Amino acid sequence: MKSIGRAYAQTGSGQVHYRYAGDPRSPRLVLLHQTPSHSAMYLSLMSQLADQFHLIAPDTPGFGLSDALTQECTVAAFANQLLEFLQAVGVEECMLFGHHTGAAIAVQMAVEQPQRFAALALCGPTLLSESQRQALPAKASTLPAQVDGSHLLAMWQRISGKERCVPAQLIQREVLSALSCGDAYQASYRAVCAQDFAGQVAAVTCPVLAFAGDEDLLKTAVAPTLALLRDGHTATLPQGAGTYACEQHAPEMAVILREFFSTRNKSREY
Repeated sequence: MKSIGRAYAQTGSGQVHYRYAGDPRSPRLVLLHQTPSHSAMYLSLMSQLADQFHLIAPDTPGFGLSDALTQECTVAAFANQLLEFLQAVGVEECMLFGHHTGAAIAVQMAVEQPQRFAALALCGPTLLSESQRQALPAKASTLPAQVDGSHLLAMWQRISGKERCVPAQLIQREVLSALSCGDAYQASYRAVCAQDFAGQVAAVTCPVLAFAGDEDLLKTAVAPTLALLRDGHTATLPQGAGTYACEQHAPEMAVILREFFSTRNKSREY
């Protein structure tokens, strides 16, 4: 695995922890994770892409090792703090990849500061149906600690039920992340459900790749997202790809992102 570093950046609302890899002179690609994960979900993908891109993967505020939001949890609040983070680490222009919640945040960021982003890739775009908006927050409810440890098993079952054949080590990492982020898990889902994703994605001016695995619950959002985009593109993941496609199918995901972003970066000196 190629060398992947870790650091913190100070923003006006707290510290943001992030991972980085690749040559700083290469085109910059920022990776935004899903809930309740953190930047570790991109370790395999970063190793695959570090020869071509300068990769930056922050922990969303309240997740991983980043400080929590100091205001109401909304997608706009996540986006604004991550825009501050990009400024703090000297990223004036980049490309952006978001998975699930990361896709929601990526779209918000591109609407807030369109001049900063050369292209976006969204795996599992969050153009939710009304039934999904009603159901998703309940799937992220906080599980209070129990003396008998039953909350640990409950969270294990919740996480392992997201996708078939997930390695135990991956489940364990996600369980620990879900428990450590506390109420931010459900608050993040509520924020995504409240976002006007349709209106925002239609306003994005840069090229956008929208796709999802055939086992991803958000696969139904791909076609309507593409219909809204001004410059939309799609790709196909291997059969069986789902929630953890970035880890379970890292080589194939890397090929998709490499092909899309390598032809669309603005080739500026970073």
